[in-house]
Amino acid sequence: MTRRRPKVFKGIDASPGICVGLVHLIDRRKFQVPKYHVRDEQIEQEQQRFRTAVATSIVQLESIRDKMAGRKRQDPQAIIEAHLLMMRDEVLVAGTEKLIASQAINAEWALKNTVTKIRQVFDNLEDDYFRERRSDVEFVGQRILRNLMGHETEVRGPDHERAVVVAHDLSPIDTAGLSRQKITGFVTEVGGKTSHTAIIARSLELPAIVGVENILSQVGSGDRIIIDGYRGEVVLHPSERMVQQALVRSQGLRTRAAELISEKAKPAETRDGQRTRLLANMEMIEEIPTALRYGADGIGLFRTEFLFLDRRPPSEGYQRRCYQRILRQMKGRPVTIRTLDIGGDKRLPFLRSENEANPALGLRSIRLCLRVKPMFLAQLRALLRASVDGNLKILFPMISCVRELKEAKQMLAVAKSQLRAKGQRYSRKVKVGAMIEVPSAALMSDALAGQVDFFSIGTNDLIQYLLAVDRHNEQVAYLFNPLHVSVLRLLKQVVKNAHQAKIPVSICGEMAGNPLYLHIILGMGLDEISMNPVALPYARHMIRNSSLKDAKKLTRLISQINDSETIRRTVQEWMAERFPEFFTKDGRADILGGL
Repeated sequence: MTRRRPKVFKGIDASPGICVGLVHLIDRRKFQVPKYHVRDEQIEQEQQRFRTAVATSIVQLESIRDKMAGRKRQDPQAIIEAHLLMMRDEVLVAGTEKLIASQAINAEWALKNTVTKIRQVFDNLEDDYFRERRSDVEFVGQRILRNLMGHETEVRGPDHERAVVVAHDLSPIDTAGLSRQKITGFVTEVGGKTSHTAIIARSLELPAIVGVENILSQVGSGDRIIIDGYRGEVVLHPSERMVQQALVRSQGLRTRAAELISEKAKPAETRDGQRTRLLANMEMIEEIPTALRYGADGIGLFRTEFLFLDRRPPSEGYQRRCYQRILRQMKGRPVTIRTLDIGGDKRLPFLRSENEANPALGLRSIRLCLRVKPMFLAQLRALLRASVDGNLKILFPMISCVRELKEAKQMLAVAKSQLRAKGQRYSRKVKVGAMIEVPSAALMSDALAGQVDFFSIGTNDLIQYLLAVDRHNEQVAYLFNPLHVSVLRLLKQVVKNAHQAKIPVSICGEMAGNPLYLHIILGMGLDEISMNPVALPYARHMIRNSSLKDAKKLTRLISQINDSETIRRTVQEWMAERFPEFFTKDGRADILGGL
C-alpha cells in the first residue's frame, strides 16, 4: 500500500482542543437542481409540490426540536425556531410560488433562484455575525429542496469511533445531531468564529477548525487526520510521529485547561485584593451552559439582533419568552441585554430604508430605534416583562449625545407606563446603561455618566471610529490598534469620569477577550470585563496571579510612550515575563489558541 505524505491545511481556530481521528466525510453539494419549464396547466401542481415540501420540512424540524427538548438538550433549539420562521417566511414561500407562476418554471428551479436572491442580501453585509447568517438561508433552502427531490435530509452518523467530521458547511441541526460519543471534532471549508458550527462546537467542547479552503477535494472517508483547534491546523495523512506528538500536546493542554476551569468558583481577585467581575459575551441562548461551566459571573453583553432577522418583526410575546429563558438560566446572575443594534449595512428585512452613502455613520442602532418607535417600544416592554425572572440590565448602543440618551430613557418610561396601564408586572430594579462606542460619547462621558447606572465600553466600534479604520478592510485593517495612544487615553478618561460619577464601567469589545491587554484593563480600573466564554478561565487565573499595583505600573509606563508600536512591544514583553505559560515575546503560546 502506497504511503501518503502528510499534508497540512490552515484554517480559523474556532474551538480549542486537539484530536486524532478518521475522516467522516459529509459532502451534500453534489446534486444537480433540475431546471425546466412547465405548461400553464402544471403551474398549480408545481406550487402544490413546493407547499408539500415546505410542510414536510416544518414537520421534520418540529420533530427534531421536540426530541431535543425531551432530552433537555439546549444545543440548537433557538436556531431550529429561527429556521422554522424562515420556512414560513413570505419572501421565501410566496416569492417561490410567484416565480413558478411568472416564469412557468419547476419548483426546484424557482426555490434555488429565490434563495440566491435572499442570500445576496446577506453577502453584502460587512458585519461578521450577520454575514454568517446567510448560511441559515442556505440550510433552509437545502432542506426544502431535498424534500422536493426525494433526497435524504438528515446526515448519517459515522460507523467508526473517533470520527472527525469534514464538510463544506454544517447546519446547526447537523452539528448538534451527530453523535457526541463518536464525533471528536469538526472541520468545515467555510465559516468564521461566529458561525453556528463554531458556536455549537464550543458548547460541546469539541475542537473545530473552520474556513479550511478546498479540503473536501483532498480527503476521503476513513483518512487519518489531526485537527488542532489551538493552532487552526489540520494534518491529513499524519505520520506516526506526528500523531504521537499531537496526543502528547493534547493531553498536556487539556489537563492544563481543566485545571484552569476548576478554578471557576474562585473570585477573580488580584493578590492585593482588587475584585473584577468576569462576564460573558453572547449572541445565542445555547452558549449559556458553556458560560456557566467556565465560571461566568453573569452576561455582560447579550446581542438581540438574531431575533430580528425574519421578514417581519418578532412579536413582543416571542421576545419576552426569549429574554425570560436567558434570565432564568442565569439564576439571578446579572444579565446585560443590549437593545437592537442594527441598521446601516445590517438592514432589517421588514423595514424599507433608503440607500445611504455611508451606512456606518447613518441611520442605525439607537438612531433607528428612536425613529421606528413601535418596534423599539415592543422590545422594551418585552425586556421589562421578562425582568421579573432575573437580574436584568438594559444597555442602549451607539449613544452619541445626551439628547439621544434622554430620548431612549423616555421611551423606556413610556414602556413602563404602558405595562402599568395593562396591569403587567416588571421589576423596578432594572438598571440602565449606555454603550460607549462613539468618540463623542467617550469625550463627554462625564455628562452621560449622570444619566445612567453603568457604562459599557464597546472597543470594536470605538477604535474603528476613533482611528478612521475599517477593520474588515484588508488594505487598512493593520491600522486597527487597541494599543494606539489615542485609544488608551480615551479609555482612561471614560473610566475616570464613570468613577467620579460613582457608576461602574465594563469593557465588552474584542479587546476585553484578548489576554494580552488584561493588565492594561486592570490598571485602568475597569470594574467588569466581558468576553468570549472560552476565555474566562484564563482571565481568572491571570487576575488571581497579578497585583493591581503591578498592573497600574504598566499603565503608567505606557502612558509615557507616544509610539504605538513601542507600546505593543512593551506590553508583549511585560506579559511574557509574568505569564510565560501564556505568552512569548513574539505572541501567544499555544494554550491561548482558539479563544
